[in-house]
Amino acid sequence: MENERAELHAFKNNNVNSKNSHIDDHPNIIKMPDVPPVKRFGLGYEIFHGMKLNPNTIAQYVADTDESQTYAELLDLCTRVAINLKNENLLDDDIVGLCVENHKHSCAPYIASLFLGYKLVALDPGLTAEDKSKLLLKVTPRIMFVDAHLLQNMIDTLEIAKLDIKLVVIGENASGQTSFSQFLEAPGEEIDRFEPVIVEDIERTAIIFFGSGTTGVTKGICISHYGLLARTEGPTISVSTIFAQLNWISYTLLLIGTLRKGTTRVLVNNFEIDKLWQLIENYKISFIFASVFQVAAIAESEVPNDVDISAFRFLVTGGSVLPLAVVEKMNERFPNVITVQGYGLTEMGGPVFIFSIMNPEHRKWRKEKPTSCGAPMSGIWYKVVDVETEEILGPGKPGELRMKSKLGMVGYYNMDTSEGYDSEGWLKTGDIVKYDEDHCFYVVDRLKEMIKYRCWTISPSAIEDVLMSHPAVDIAAVIGIPHEEESDFPMGIVTLKKDCSASPEEIAEYVNQRVIDRQKLRAGVKIISEMPFTSTGKIIKRVLRRKVMNGEL
Repeated sequence: MENERAELHAFKNNNVNSKNSHIDDHPNIIKMPDVPPVKRFGLGYEIFHGMKLNPNTIAQYVADTDESQTYAELLDLCTRVAINLKNENLLDDDIVGLCVENHKHSCAPYIASLFLGYKLVALDPGLTAEDKSKLLLKVTPRIMFVDAHLLQNMIDTLEIAKLDIKLVVIGENASGQTSFSQFLEAPGEEIDRFEPVIVEDIERTAIIFFGSGTTGVTKGICISHYGLLARTEGPTISVSTIFAQLNWISYTLLLIGTLRKGTTRVLVNNFEIDKLWQLIENYKISFIFASVFQVAAIAESEVPNDVDISAFRFLVTGGSVLPLAVVEKMNERFPNVITVQGYGLTEMGGPVFIFSIMNPEHRKWRKEKPTSCGAPMSGIWYKVVDVETEEILGPGKPGELRMKSKLGMVGYYNMDTSEGYDSEGWLKTGDIVKYDEDHCFYVVDRLKEMIKYRCWTISPSAIEDVLMSHPAVDIAAVIGIPHEEESDFPMGIVTLKKDCSASPEEIAEYVNQRVIDRQKLRAGVKIISEMPFTSTGKIIKRVLRRKVMNGEL
């Protein structure tokens, strides 16, 4: 396993960072300057000492339970968990897993693992046991921290995957598993002398995120200490919130950034527009990261007259293109709120385009170019290529976005990474973009098969498996159909078995009864006589998508 990751690391060093390649001298390649030097001791070390500097500041408010923790209290909690986690005798290459929602204790095992230099992976708590089992077979932790109300789902998950993973249950535990309360017992002298591990190689994997790459097949994306440290050196924001869970890279970046700078997070499990304004007033929230559909809801919502939202100053969104009408509505209704849309990629460790509110020129472009997803960022090189000819394109010409950066992934966990890069070592994004003379970028279309619904990334293969289980379906494909406010709606396209019949509505209902809400076929099902295949037998989904968009299917 270690040798395989070493090979991935070598692939990245020899190709992704190969600045001497003659191809990299092309005039249409955009080369941004390097990021400033990064602290060399690792995430856990930096977080630990950042927390120690701000003992009396509120680290987190838990909106659902109206609890709060200072940094001194949170650090004490995380240190206790770290001391007990160390007693589990995990090896240097072992992984700690989490499947938790947002509450007082949810980030403690996460932070404790970073203190000890262990690798981390978090699962989306809303997934079915079947879907979780597939993820854990790709990335298998030695120990997992699980919320009590998710315990049975996790037991089912491990049974399906036939895995033996130690479970630590946070909350009321009646099933004989290890209780999280046992991880809170530690001698005072051990707490006082605890020191985080210094990571010798900050380019090694720190956290593994699940993503779908360009093919729609879920992969474990390995992000380094270096990448996450570089990404969390930005401006200080007093009170922030994000409507997401620990499995999101955007959540992780916000968490690490606040811990390092000693600022405050507000934890919320669900986005509810009717409660948002009161949250802003109660906790003086100044910064919100939201998905496009959440921003659309904010733009249309009425703020109660007796609620003070003057603290709310910054709104950042990503994941899909923010419609111009929503941008205009936000600017009209909330003139004191700076709304910024960006473009990010888990494989690149977070955002890759955004307008910086600290840059006067960027502030001007944000107003003049409301449909742009932003400007290039330090530490990244960019090119736009014709997907058929590999020609590197200039301004105004749409093509696939490809990038190089040390901020990007170490590789896919236990998988061949080469498919993610072109022959010159550039990461292939699967997104069609164009840029103007000012190097402001615009998302045009999507080559990759993954589907974005609201704030979730959906793997088509999970829905295709259910489609294929229908007795009348012979071949199945799932594509995303663009929706103005909710990114994509999944659509199933199928051929039927000989002498079998079924209606599109019947097949859609069959699937929708067997998948979680976000995976439902909101764009319906289409039945066709023949699937388009490549010479190697792969369904050409972009052909299906084009035909649907053109009204040919």
